[in-house]
Amino acid sequence: MELIQTLQGLKELIRKSETEEALAELASFIENIDADLLDEVYALQQQMSLCQQNIRLNLIDHKEYSITFSNISFSTLRLITVANKKLQNQQQSSVPSAGFSVDDHPAPTSAGQAPAGPDAELLQAGYQKMQQEDYTGALNDFTAFHEKNPESWEVKQHFATLYEQLGLWEEAMHWYSETIRQNPKQALAFNNRGNIYLEQLEDYGKAYKDFNAAVVADPNLTAAQFNRALAAMHLGEYPQAIADLTVCIDSNFERAMATGLRGICRVQTANYSDAETDLKVALSADPSNASYWGSHGLCRYHLGAYPEAVELMTKALELDPSQLEIQTVRGIAYYFLENYDAAEADFEWVVQQNPDYGYAWFYLGLVHKVRGAYEPAVDCLVKSYTLEPDLADAYAIMGVIAFEQEQYVEAIQFCERALQSEPENETAREFLEKAHAAKNNSGGLFGKLFGG
Repeated sequence: MELIQTLQGLKELIRKSETEEALAELASFIENIDADLLDEVYALQQQMSLCQQNIRLNLIDHKEYSITFSNISFSTLRLITVANKKLQNQQQSSVPSAGFSVDDHPAPTSAGQAPAGPDAELLQAGYQKMQQEDYTGALNDFTAFHEKNPESWEVKQHFATLYEQLGLWEEAMHWYSETIRQNPKQALAFNNRGNIYLEQLEDYGKAYKDFNAAVVADPNLTAAQFNRALAAMHLGEYPQAIADLTVCIDSNFERAMATGLRGICRVQTANYSDAETDLKVALSADPSNASYWGSHGLCRYHLGAYPEAVELMTKALELDPSQLEIQTVRGIAYYFLENYDAAEADFEWVVQQNPDYGYAWFYLGLVHKVRGAYEPAVDCLVKSYTLEPDLADAYAIMGVIAFEQEQYVEAIQFCERALQSEPENETAREFLEKAHAAKNNSGGLFGKLFGG
Protein backbone atom coordinates (compact mmCIF):
# COMPACT_ATOMS: atom_id res chain seq x y z
CA MET A 1 0.00 0.00 0.00
CA GLU A 2 2.89 2.38 0.82
CA LEU A 3 4.38 1.86 -2.66
CA ILE A 4 1.05 2.53 -4.35
CA GLN A 5 0.70 5.72 -2.30
CA THR A 6 4.13 6.74 -3.58
CA LEU A 7 2.86 6.38 -7.15
CA GLN A 8 -0.14 8.53 -6.29
CA GLY A 9 2.26 11.14 -4.94
CA LEU A 10 4.06 11.15 -8.28
CA LYS A 11 0.80 11.90 -10.04
CA GLU A 12 0.32 14.87 -7.76
CA LEU A 13 3.73 16.20 -8.81
CA ILE A 14 2.63 16.05 -12.45
CA ARG A 15 -0.63 17.83 -11.64
CA LYS A 16 1.56 20.61 -10.22
CA SER A 17 3.61 20.63 -13.48
CA GLU A 18 6.62 19.24 -11.58
CA THR A 19 7.17 16.55 -14.20
CA GLU A 20 10.97 16.64 -14.03
CA GLU A 21 10.85 15.87 -10.30
CA ALA A 22 8.25 13.15 -10.90
CA LEU A 23 10.48 11.47 -13.48
CA ALA A 24 13.48 11.53 -11.14
CA GLU A 25 11.47 9.93 -8.33
CA LEU A 26 9.89 7.42 -10.71
CA ALA A 27 13.33 6.34 -11.95
CA SER A 28 14.44 5.71 -8.38
CA PHE A 29 11.21 3.91 -7.55
CA ILE A 30 11.18 1.43 -10.48
CA GLU A 31 14.90 0.74 -10.53
CA ASN A 32 14.34 -2.73 -9.05
CA ILE A 33 10.92 -3.35 -10.62
CA ASP A 34 11.47 -3.38 -14.37
CA ALA A 35 14.56 -2.54 -16.42
CA ASP A 36 12.60 -1.87 -19.62
CA LEU A 37 10.34 0.55 -17.79
CA LEU A 38 13.39 2.30 -16.40
CA ASP A 39 14.72 2.77 -19.95
CA GLU A 40 11.46 4.47 -20.90
CA VAL A 41 11.81 6.84 -17.96
CA TYR A 42 15.37 7.69 -19.01
CA ALA A 43 14.14 8.38 -22.53
CA LEU A 44 11.51 10.81 -21.20
CA GLN A 45 14.14 12.50 -19.06
CA GLN A 46 16.27 13.02 -22.15
CA GLN A 47 13.27 14.44 -24.02
CA MET A 48 12.61 16.79 -21.12
CA SER A 49 16.23 17.92 -21.04
CA LEU A 50 16.27 18.51 -24.80
CA CYS A 51 12.97 20.39 -24.66
CA GLN A 52 14.26 22.69 -21.92
CA GLN A 53 17.49 23.28 -23.83
CA ASN A 54 15.60 24.17 -27.02
CA ILE A 55 13.37 26.69 -25.28
CA ARG A 56 16.42 28.32 -23.64
CA LEU A 57 18.12 28.60 -27.04
CA ASN A 58 14.91 29.90 -28.68
CA LEU A 59 14.91 26.93 -31.05
CA ILE A 60 11.22 26.33 -30.36
CA ASP A 61 8.41 28.70 -29.46
CA HIS A 62 6.39 28.54 -26.27
CA LYS A 63 3.45 26.83 -27.96
CA GLU A 64 5.65 23.98 -29.21
CA TYR A 65 7.32 23.77 -25.80
CA SER A 66 3.94 23.56 -24.10
CA ILE A 67 2.78 20.74 -26.39
CA THR A 68 6.02 18.79 -25.89
CA PHE A 69 5.90 19.32 -22.13
CA SER A 70 2.29 18.10 -22.03
CA ASN A 71 3.17 14.97 -24.01
CA ILE A 72 6.05 14.20 -21.65
CA SER A 73 3.78 14.73 -18.66
CA PHE A 74 1.09 12.47 -20.11
CA SER A 75 3.68 9.81 -20.98
CA THR A 76 4.99 9.98 -17.41
CA LEU A 77 1.46 9.44 -16.13
CA ARG A 78 1.17 6.39 -18.37
CA LEU A 79 4.43 4.96 -17.01
CA ILE A 80 3.20 5.49 -13.45
CA THR A 81 0.08 3.52 -14.34
CA VAL A 82 2.17 0.73 -15.91
CA ALA A 83 4.41 0.63 -12.81
CA ASN A 84 1.31 0.38 -10.65
CA LYS A 85 0.08 -2.63 -12.65
CA LYS A 86 3.47 -4.32 -12.46
CA LEU A 87 3.52 -3.73 -8.73
CA GLN A 88 0.07 -5.29 -8.36
CA ASN A 89 1.20 -8.31 -10.39
CA GLN A 90 4.27 -8.73 -8.16
CA GLN A 91 2.20 -8.65 -4.97
CA GLN A 92 1.18 -12.27 -4.47
CA SER A 93 -2.49 -12.79 -3.75
CA SER A 94 -4.88 -15.66 -4.28
CA VAL A 95 -7.24 -13.15 -5.91
CA PRO A 96 -5.67 -10.76 -8.46
CA SER A 97 -6.68 -7.14 -8.08
CA ALA A 98 -6.02 -6.25 -11.71
CA GLY A 99 -8.64 -7.25 -14.24
CA PHE A 100 -8.78 -6.71 -17.99
CA SER A 101 -9.82 -3.46 -19.61
CA VAL A 102 -11.10 -3.70 -23.17
CA ASP A 103 -9.40 -1.68 -25.89
CA ASP A 104 -11.47 1.26 -27.06
CA HIS A 105 -11.24 0.47 -30.76
CA PRO A 106 -12.83 3.08 -33.06
CA ALA A 107 -16.03 1.40 -34.21
CA PRO A 108 -18.16 3.03 -36.91
CA THR A 109 -20.33 5.71 -35.38
CA SER A 110 -23.94 4.82 -34.76
CA ALA A 111 -26.81 6.48 -36.53
CA GLY A 112 -27.73 9.71 -34.82
CA GLN A 113 -24.59 9.68 -32.69
CA ALA A 114 -21.98 11.41 -34.84
CA PRO A 115 -21.85 12.74 -38.36
CA ALA A 116 -19.68 11.28 -41.07
CA GLY A 117 -17.05 13.28 -42.88
CA PRO A 118 -14.46 15.56 -41.28
CA ASP A 119 -15.81 15.11 -37.73
CA ALA A 120 -15.57 11.34 -37.95
CA GLU A 121 -12.03 11.69 -39.30
CA LEU A 122 -11.21 13.89 -36.29
CA LEU A 123 -12.34 11.13 -33.94
CA GLN A 124 -10.28 8.56 -35.84
CA ALA A 125 -7.23 10.83 -35.82
CA GLY A 126 -7.53 11.33 -32.05
CA TYR A 127 -7.71 7.57 -31.50
CA GLN A 128 -4.60 6.99 -33.61
CA LYS A 129 -2.72 9.67 -31.69
CA MET A 130 -3.75 8.03 -28.42
CA GLN A 131 -2.34 4.71 -29.70
CA GLN A 132 0.89 6.50 -30.57
CA GLU A 133 0.99 8.00 -27.04
CA ASP A 134 0.48 11.51 -28.35
CA TYR A 135 -1.95 12.21 -25.54
CA THR A 136 -1.97 15.97 -25.99
CA GLY A 137 -2.90 15.62 -29.66
CA ALA A 138 -5.52 12.98 -28.86
CA LEU A 139 -7.07 15.15 -26.16
CA ASN A 140 -7.21 18.12 -28.50
CA ASP A 141 -8.90 16.08 -31.24
CA PHE A 142 -11.41 14.52 -28.86
CA THR A 143 -12.19 17.93 -27.36
CA ALA A 144 -12.74 19.47 -30.79
CA PHE A 145 -15.01 16.58 -31.79
CA HIS A 146 -16.95 16.77 -28.49
CA GLU A 147 -17.60 20.49 -28.95
CA LYS A 148 -19.27 19.75 -32.28
CA ASN A 149 -20.97 16.51 -31.18
CA PRO A 150 -21.78 16.81 -27.46
CA GLU A 151 -24.25 13.88 -27.58
CA SER A 152 -21.78 11.37 -29.02
CA TRP A 153 -21.14 8.54 -26.59
CA GLU A 154 -18.18 7.38 -28.71
CA VAL A 155 -16.08 10.45 -27.91
CA LYS A 156 -17.02 10.18 -24.23
CA GLN A 157 -15.71 6.64 -24.28
CA HIS A 158 -12.51 7.75 -25.96
CA PHE A 159 -12.03 10.41 -23.27
CA ALA A 160 -12.51 7.73 -20.62
CA THR A 161 -10.05 5.35 -22.24
CA LEU A 162 -7.42 8.07 -22.57
CA TYR A 163 -7.71 9.06 -18.91
CA GLU A 164 -7.68 5.42 -17.83
CA GLN A 165 -4.45 4.83 -19.73
CA LEU A 166 -2.98 7.82 -17.91
CA GLY A 167 -4.13 6.58 -14.54
CA LEU A 168 -6.40 9.57 -13.94
CA TRP A 169 -9.14 7.51 -12.34
CA GLU A 170 -11.59 10.24 -11.38
CA GLU A 171 -11.65 11.62 -14.91
CA ALA A 172 -11.92 8.14 -16.40
CA MET A 173 -14.80 7.21 -14.09
CA HIS A 174 -16.62 10.42 -15.02
CA TRP A 175 -16.39 9.78 -18.74
CA TYR A 176 -17.27 6.09 -18.50
CA SER A 177 -20.33 7.09 -16.50
CA GLU A 178 -21.21 9.68 -19.14
CA THR A 179 -20.84 7.02 -21.82
CA ILE A 180 -23.19 4.70 -19.95
CA ARG A 181 -25.68 7.50 -19.40
CA GLN A 182 -25.65 8.21 -23.13
CA ASN A 183 -25.60 4.54 -24.16
CA PRO A 184 -26.76 2.17 -21.36
CA LYS A 185 -25.93 -0.90 -23.47
CA GLN A 186 -22.26 -0.09 -23.98
CA ALA A 187 -20.55 -3.16 -22.50
CA LEU A 188 -17.01 -1.81 -22.83
CA ALA A 189 -17.75 1.21 -20.65
CA PHE A 190 -19.32 -0.97 -17.94
CA ASN A 191 -16.37 -3.37 -18.03
CA ASN A 192 -13.68 -0.70 -17.87
CA ARG A 193 -15.42 1.31 -15.15
CA GLY A 194 -15.81 -1.92 -13.21
CA ASN A 195 -12.09 -2.54 -13.57
CA ILE A 196 -11.35 0.81 -11.93
CA TYR A 197 -13.66 -0.14 -9.07
CA LEU A 198 -11.82 -3.47 -8.84
CA GLU A 199 -8.22 -2.30 -9.14
CA GLN A 200 -8.12 1.19 -7.73
CA LEU A 201 -11.08 1.66 -5.41
CA GLU A 202 -11.41 -1.94 -4.14
CA ASP A 203 -15.18 -1.56 -4.21
CA TYR A 204 -15.89 -5.14 -5.22
CA GLY A 205 -19.66 -4.85 -4.99
CA LYS A 206 -19.80 -2.02 -7.53
CA ALA A 207 -17.19 -3.76 -9.66
CA TYR A 208 -19.33 -6.90 -9.76
CA LYS A 209 -22.42 -4.91 -10.75
CA ASP A 210 -20.56 -3.24 -13.61
CA PHE A 211 -19.05 -6.48 -14.90
CA ASN A 212 -22.44 -8.13 -14.70
CA ALA A 213 -23.99 -5.27 -16.69
CA ALA A 214 -21.22 -5.66 -19.27
CA VAL A 215 -21.96 -9.38 -19.66
CA VAL A 216 -25.69 -8.69 -19.99
CA ALA A 217 -25.01 -6.04 -22.65
CA ASP A 218 -22.58 -8.29 -24.52
CA PRO A 219 -22.61 -12.00 -23.57
CA ASN A 220 -19.61 -12.57 -25.84
CA LEU A 221 -17.37 -10.15 -23.91
CA THR A 222 -15.31 -12.84 -22.20
CA ALA A 223 -13.03 -10.31 -20.53
CA ALA A 224 -16.03 -9.06 -18.55
CA GLN A 225 -16.81 -12.61 -17.41
CA PHE A 226 -13.21 -13.05 -16.28
CA ASN A 227 -13.39 -9.75 -14.39
CA ARG A 228 -16.76 -10.70 -12.88
CA ALA A 229 -15.09 -13.87 -11.60
CA LEU A 230 -12.37 -11.79 -9.89
CA ALA A 231 -14.96 -9.58 -8.21
CA ALA A 232 -16.96 -12.65 -7.17
CA MET A 233 -13.83 -14.18 -5.59
CA HIS A 234 -13.22 -11.01 -3.58
CA LEU A 235 -16.85 -11.19 -2.43
CA GLY A 236 -16.58 -14.88 -1.53
CA GLU A 237 -19.06 -15.87 -4.25
CA TYR A 238 -17.05 -18.88 -5.40
CA PRO A 239 -19.72 -20.83 -7.36
CA GLN A 240 -20.31 -17.76 -9.56
CA ALA A 241 -16.58 -17.32 -10.01
CA ILE A 242 -16.18 -20.98 -10.98
CA ALA A 243 -18.96 -20.67 -13.57
CA ASP A 244 -17.39 -17.58 -15.16
CA LEU A 245 -13.88 -19.02 -15.12
CA THR A 246 -15.13 -22.19 -16.78
CA VAL A 247 -16.53 -20.07 -19.63
CA CYS A 248 -13.14 -18.36 -19.96
CA ILE A 249 -11.32 -21.70 -20.02
CA ASP A 250 -13.70 -23.10 -22.65
CA SER A 251 -13.21 -19.91 -24.69
CA ASN A 252 -9.42 -20.09 -24.30
CA PHE A 253 -9.39 -16.63 -22.67
CA GLU A 254 -6.40 -16.39 -20.31
CA ARG A 255 -6.78 -20.15 -20.03
CA ALA A 256 -3.87 -20.89 -17.68
CA MET A 257 -4.72 -18.10 -15.24
CA ALA A 258 -8.44 -18.92 -15.32
CA THR A 259 -7.64 -22.57 -14.59
CA GLY A 260 -5.48 -21.64 -11.61
CA LEU A 261 -8.09 -19.28 -10.22
CA ARG A 262 -10.79 -21.91 -10.68
CA GLY A 263 -8.58 -24.28 -8.71
CA ILE A 264 -8.34 -21.73 -5.88
CA CYS A 265 -12.13 -21.35 -5.92
CA ARG A 266 -12.60 -25.10 -5.81
CA VAL A 267 -10.43 -25.28 -2.71
CA GLN A 268 -12.80 -22.78 -1.08
CA THR A 269 -15.79 -24.99 -1.97
CA ALA A 270 -14.02 -28.10 -0.61
CA ASN A 271 -13.82 -29.71 -4.07
CA TYR A 272 -10.23 -30.74 -3.49
CA SER A 273 -9.91 -33.38 -6.19
CA ASP A 274 -10.96 -31.07 -9.04
CA ALA A 275 -9.01 -28.23 -7.44
CA GLU A 276 -5.79 -30.26 -7.59
CA THR A 277 -6.41 -31.07 -11.25
CA ASP A 278 -6.78 -27.37 -12.05
CA LEU A 279 -3.80 -26.30 -9.96
CA LYS A 280 -1.46 -28.85 -11.54
CA VAL A 281 -2.40 -27.53 -15.00
CA ALA A 282 -1.90 -23.94 -13.84
CA LEU A 283 1.46 -24.70 -12.23
CA SER A 284 2.74 -26.33 -15.42
CA ALA A 285 2.16 -22.96 -17.12
CA ASP A 286 3.17 -20.73 -14.19
CA PRO A 287 5.51 -22.63 -11.85
CA SER A 288 6.50 -19.48 -9.93
CA ASN A 289 2.96 -18.68 -8.75
CA ALA A 290 3.03 -18.92 -4.95
CA SER A 291 -0.76 -18.85 -4.65
CA TYR A 292 -1.12 -21.97 -6.78
CA TRP A 293 1.48 -23.86 -4.75
CA GLY A 294 -0.17 -22.76 -1.52
CA SER A 295 -3.64 -23.77 -2.69
CA HIS A 296 -2.32 -27.14 -3.84
CA GLY A 297 -0.84 -27.55 -0.37
CA LEU A 298 -4.22 -26.73 1.16
CA CYS A 299 -5.77 -29.52 -0.91
CA ARG A 300 -3.25 -32.03 0.40
CA TYR A 301 -3.77 -30.77 3.94
CA HIS A 302 -7.55 -31.11 3.81
CA LEU A 303 -7.15 -34.60 2.36
CA GLY A 304 -4.95 -35.56 5.32
CA ALA A 305 -1.71 -35.90 3.32
CA TYR A 306 0.32 -33.79 5.75
CA PRO A 307 3.87 -34.54 4.52
CA GLU A 308 2.91 -33.58 0.97
CA ALA A 309 1.03 -30.54 2.25
CA VAL A 310 4.14 -29.38 4.10
CA GLU A 311 6.28 -29.82 0.97
CA LEU A 312 3.89 -27.88 -1.26
CA MET A 313 3.33 -25.06 1.23
CA THR A 314 7.07 -24.78 1.82
CA LYS A 315 7.48 -24.20 -1.92
CA ALA A 316 4.76 -21.53 -1.77
CA LEU A 317 6.45 -19.76 1.14
CA GLU A 318 9.85 -19.84 -0.57
CA LEU A 319 8.24 -17.91 -3.43
CA ASP A 320 6.21 -15.59 -1.21
CA PRO A 321 6.98 -15.54 2.55
CA SER A 322 4.10 -13.11 3.19
CA GLN A 323 1.37 -15.79 2.94
CA LEU A 324 0.51 -15.93 6.63
CA GLU A 325 -2.51 -18.20 6.15
CA ILE A 326 -0.37 -20.76 4.32
CA GLN A 327 2.31 -20.58 7.01
CA THR A 328 -0.35 -21.10 9.68
CA VAL A 329 -1.75 -24.17 7.92
CA ARG A 330 1.77 -25.54 7.43
CA GLY A 331 2.25 -25.13 11.16
CA ILE A 332 -0.93 -27.12 11.80
CA ALA A 333 0.30 -29.85 9.46
CA TYR A 334 3.57 -29.95 11.40
CA TYR A 335 1.51 -30.20 14.59
CA PHE A 336 -0.38 -33.21 13.29
CA LEU A 337 2.96 -34.75 12.29
CA GLU A 338 4.12 -34.15 15.91
CA ASN A 339 6.95 -31.92 14.68
CA TYR A 340 6.27 -29.40 17.40
CA ASP A 341 9.48 -27.41 16.94
CA ALA A 342 8.62 -26.67 13.32
CA ALA A 343 5.00 -25.95 14.22
CA GLU A 344 6.03 -23.51 16.94
CA ALA A 345 8.45 -21.76 14.57
CA ASP A 346 5.68 -21.25 12.01
CA PHE A 347 3.17 -19.91 14.53
CA GLU A 348 5.76 -17.65 16.17
CA TRP A 349 6.62 -16.16 12.78
CA VAL A 350 2.97 -15.54 11.96
CA VAL A 351 2.16 -13.74 15.22
CA GLN A 352 5.33 -11.65 14.88
CA GLN A 353 4.15 -10.52 11.44
CA ASN A 354 0.52 -10.10 12.51
CA PRO A 355 -0.03 -9.91 16.29
CA ASP A 356 -3.80 -9.71 15.68
CA TYR A 357 -4.01 -13.14 14.05
CA GLY A 358 -6.11 -14.88 16.70
CA TYR A 359 -6.05 -18.33 15.10
CA ALA A 360 -2.25 -18.40 15.02
CA TRP A 361 -2.19 -17.54 18.74
CA PHE A 362 -4.58 -20.44 19.35
CA TYR A 363 -2.38 -22.98 17.59
CA LEU A 364 0.73 -21.62 19.29
CA GLY A 365 -1.05 -22.13 22.59
CA LEU A 366 -1.94 -25.66 21.51
CA VAL A 367 1.75 -26.45 20.89
CA HIS A 368 2.66 -25.17 24.38
CA LYS A 369 -0.18 -27.16 25.89
CA VAL A 370 0.83 -30.47 24.29
CA ARG A 371 4.32 -29.92 25.70
CA GLY A 372 2.89 -29.34 29.15
CA ALA A 373 3.93 -25.67 29.22
CA TYR A 374 0.68 -24.40 30.72
CA GLU A 375 1.59 -20.81 31.48
CA PRO A 376 2.63 -19.83 27.92
CA ALA A 377 -0.26 -21.95 26.62
CA VAL A 378 -2.74 -19.95 28.70
CA ASP A 379 -1.16 -16.66 27.63
CA CYS A 380 -1.54 -17.57 23.95
CA LEU A 381 -5.08 -18.92 24.32
CA VAL A 382 -6.24 -15.80 26.16
CA LYS A 383 -4.84 -13.70 23.30
CA SER A 384 -6.59 -15.92 20.77
CA TYR A 385 -10.10 -15.65 22.23
CA THR A 386 -9.57 -11.96 23.00
CA LEU A 387 -8.96 -11.40 19.29
CA GLU A 388 -11.55 -13.98 18.17
CA PRO A 389 -14.32 -13.91 20.83
CA ASP A 390 -16.26 -16.75 19.16
CA LEU A 391 -13.31 -19.13 18.83
CA ALA A 392 -14.88 -22.10 20.61
CA ASP A 393 -11.76 -24.28 20.47
CA ALA A 394 -9.76 -21.71 22.45
CA TYR A 395 -12.27 -21.82 25.32
CA ALA A 396 -12.45 -25.60 25.07
CA ILE A 397 -8.67 -26.03 25.40
CA MET A 398 -8.69 -23.58 28.31
CA GLY A 399 -11.28 -25.87 29.85
CA VAL A 400 -9.04 -28.88 29.27
CA ILE A 401 -6.08 -27.13 30.92
CA ALA A 402 -8.28 -26.14 33.87
CA PHE A 403 -9.48 -29.73 34.24
CA GLU A 404 -5.94 -31.11 34.08
CA GLN A 405 -4.94 -28.64 36.79
CA GLU A 406 -7.95 -29.68 38.89
CA GLN A 407 -9.60 -26.27 38.57
CA TYR A 408 -13.03 -27.74 37.88
CA VAL A 409 -15.13 -24.60 38.36
CA GLU A 410 -13.02 -22.76 35.79
CA ALA A 411 -13.12 -25.81 33.52
CA ILE A 412 -16.92 -25.78 33.62
CA GLN A 413 -17.03 -22.06 32.86
CA PHE A 414 -14.69 -22.32 29.86
CA CYS A 415 -16.42 -25.40 28.45
CA GLU A 416 -19.83 -23.76 28.76
CA ARG A 417 -18.48 -20.66 27.00
CA ALA A 418 -17.13 -22.85 24.20
CA LEU A 419 -20.52 -24.51 23.78
CA GLN A 420 -22.20 -21.11 23.50
CA SER A 421 -20.14 -20.45 20.38
CA GLU A 422 -20.22 -24.01 19.07
CA PRO A 423 -22.86 -26.29 20.62
CA GLU A 424 -21.38 -29.37 18.91
CA ASN A 425 -17.82 -28.87 20.17
CA GLU A 426 -16.88 -32.38 21.27
CA THR A 427 -13.89 -31.40 23.40
CA ALA A 428 -15.91 -28.87 25.39
CA ARG A 429 -18.78 -31.33 25.85
CA GLU A 430 -16.48 -34.14 27.01
CA PHE A 431 -14.59 -32.08 29.56
CA LEU A 432 -17.71 -30.32 30.78
CA GLU A 433 -19.04 -33.72 31.86
CA LYS A 434 -15.70 -34.66 33.44
CA ALA A 435 -15.48 -31.34 35.29
CA HIS A 436 -19.02 -31.65 36.66
CA ALA A 437 -18.18 -35.12 37.93
CA ALA A 438 -15.10 -33.89 39.78
CA LYS A 439 -16.00 -30.29 40.63
CA ASN A 440 -15.42 -30.70 44.37
CA ASN A 441 -11.68 -31.06 43.72
CA SER A 442 -9.58 -27.93 43.17
CA GLY A 443 -6.11 -26.46 43.38
CA GLY A 444 -3.03 -26.71 41.24
CA LEU A 445 -1.21 -24.41 38.90
CA PHE A 446 -4.30 -23.16 37.08
CA GLY A 447 -5.61 -21.47 40.19
CA LYS A 448 -2.33 -19.66 40.57
CA LEU A 449 -2.45 -18.53 36.98
CA PHE A 450 -5.85 -16.93 37.56
CA GLY A 451 -5.22 -15.75 41.04
CA GLY A 452 -7.25 -18.54 42.69
